[in-house]
Amino acid sequence: MHLSAIKQNPVKSVPFTQQHGFRKTINQRVEAYIKQNNVQVRDVPAMYGKTIFMFAWWLGSYLVLLLAGLPWWGNLLMAVSFGLASAGIGFNVMHDANHDGYSANPKVNKVLGWSVELIGLSSFIWKQQHNVWHHTYTNITGLDEGLEAEGAMRWSPHDDWKPIFKYQHLYWPVIYAVSAIALLFIRNFKVYFTRKSGATFEYPKMKREDKIVFWTFRVINALILFVIPSFFHPFWQVVIGFLVMATVAGFVLATILQMAHVMDTVEFPEPVGSPLHIENEWAIHEVQTTVNFGTRNKLLNWYVGGLNFQIEHHLFPHMCHLNYPQIAPIVEQVCQEYGVQYKSYPTFREAVSDHLRALKWLGQAPEGALVKQSASVLTSGK
Repeated sequence: MHLSAIKQNPVKSVPFTQQHGFRKTINQRVEAYIKQNNVQVRDVPAMYGKTIFMFAWWLGSYLVLLLAGLPWWGNLLMAVSFGLASAGIGFNVMHDANHDGYSANPKVNKVLGWSVELIGLSSFIWKQQHNVWHHTYTNITGLDEGLEAEGAMRWSPHDDWKPIFKYQHLYWPVIYAVSAIALLFIRNFKVYFTRKSGATFEYPKMKREDKIVFWTFRVINALILFVIPSFFHPFWQVVIGFLVMATVAGFVLATILQMAHVMDTVEFPEPVGSPLHIENEWAIHEVQTTVNFGTRNKLLNWYVGGLNFQIEHHLFPHMCHLNYPQIAPIVEQVCQEYGVQYKSYPTFREAVSDHLRALKWLGQAPEGALVKQSASVLTSGK
């Protein structure tokens, strides 16, 4: 009911009307830990080294593709590497920077935040879609654009249903893989020219600086991805290389981002009343709509920029992700005290399995939908 109401009368904000002291307690405990242990919240030295590595990986893969004269299979492997490096920059550098969690210096965050432009997306669009809508209204249909898939997937039980969704647990890899291409060639320009990405999502008007950044990097994208490589390889090979790179990056990014929220163990709340409001405390809502996964997997945690600690990220997005493992026990303890389930999958594989179960459940016709079940693999994260 709320989705049709929002479509008929678009709203810019929906308030959370309850306060239980949950967020206040978590903030106080984490702040005390930071002070007692002299934790560097931003400008973490190890993050500088990680940033250099990610950009070196990205540039190195690109230069090898251009100059090394590898056989076709070697070029394909380097295109995969280029795609993984692009996703790595997105997970680590651009994500922290656009949340102002990389540095205490706003100019540093702004410049490094432009790395999202370098990998083909728009910083203006990302900040509104991700920072504002997704982080405020997580898993609320019509308010969280992270649940939108242009009709290709059904990521919420409150979204419209189509017969094709019965098979989304089978075709999901294709949609996730082409997501980056769709963002690069369709959504970027759709939002720029119409200020809309869907029936309920209207973007703020771009300032002159935003437009300059947008078009400057669209030209840079074209140069990096198509024009410069054409001097070294036949254009048809350039196109194949781009498709390999983009599908690898898109698949990895979409899988990690969706797996943190589209699960059969999370909530998909709906606003109620008139005017619409959410009868919950915001911080509790974030925990109820989010999961962690594979938190003991150091390689996974390193590569995805701490996004496997998604609960901590949603509660403390302005903190460098390298600190999430340290504050996770504090967050879990407060959740236990307030009776809020802290959902954490022990392994990446178990999280993927539950994501597929969720896609199958969400793909059923509403009148015959599978009963939502909590995955047995869920633990407290210990």
